[in-house]
This record gives sequence, C-alpha cells and structure tokens, in this order.
Amino acid sequence: MTTTTFMTLDSRKRINLASIATRDSYRVTREPNGRIVLEPAVVLTEDELQVLGDATIRKVVNEASQSTERRPRRRL
Repeated sequence: MTTTTFMTLDSRKRINLASIATRDSYRVTREPNGRIVLEPAVVLTEDELQVLGDATIRKVVNEASQSTERRPRRRL
C-alpha cells in the first residue's frame, strides 16, 4: 500500500518522520530531479556480510536453525 503525506520543513530544514517511519535506519538517496528516497536499511559488519555472501555457510546455518534436536547450552 502506498501512502502520500504532505510535510513542511521547519526553520532548520528538518522533517519529523515519527508519525510515518516504520524503521530506525534508512538509506537516503537524493535524485537529480530533487526527489529524496528513504529505504529501510540495516547495518552489517564485514563478517556478517561475508557470511551472507557465502552459500556454504548460509546452508549450514539454515540446516542448524531448522534442526528439531535441541542442543544443551554450554556452561562455562
């Protein structure tokens, strides 16, 4: 569902998005025609990005998360 809302900048060129924002972080793109696009975003560490890019690791993680056997927690 697309929703259009009219907002006005305050004296410091800010807009309060609290009433419409669904996330805490956004990637902001300013297009040549002046349009500003906000896309929900998350921040990943380099290690997380590497794991997501490795099909073998993703497969192992998926298999482990779908395992019906519950492993006991390791005590230190």
